[in-house]
Amino acid sequence: MGEGLIGSVITAGRQTNGRGRFGNSFASPGGDSVYASFILDLPENLAEQQITPLAAVAVCFALEKATPYRPLIRGINDILLENKKVCGILAESVPGAVVLGIGVNINLGEDDFPEELRESAGSLDMDNEMRARFFNELAEEVFRCMEVAQKPDSAGAAMLMDEYRARSACA
Repeated sequence: MGEGLIGSVITAGRQTNGRGRFGNSFASPGGDSVYASFILDLPENLAEQQITPLAAVAVCFALEKATPYRPLIRGINDILLENKKVCGILAESVPGAVVLGIGVNINLGEDDFPEELRESAGSLDMDNEMRARFFNELAEEVFRCMEVAQKPDSAGAAMLMDEYRARSACA
């Protein structure tokens, strides 16, 4: 990765080969969904494994600021609303950076998902203004959470991990 790309966000309206953890496929049927890849420095005081739960907190913060939704986190990389997965997160190291992928299902119907996901996948309803506000908040929160987590005293990372635990669907 070139240094000039660090801190970039790349978006797509649809993915044809989305993937999740362990090489699983990630259905990304389009609609008004948000599929974003953030190219980040790997903070010296954080392990790559901490990036995903911190990103999950950032997604929750962004949704709570821009929408009426109050999501929960399942595992480290799924965002749930009404017990359905509305967002998936994947962080992967590449030379010189971490690529953080976040896919959020927006304005999709049940028929937009593959048959095997219709019971477990969900979608958020958003008008164009709310969707734009959410995406702006998402970008701000991802970069803010990574900055907070990098504080040398590590209080920032601990505070964000407390937020992660408080939002756990498994609690």
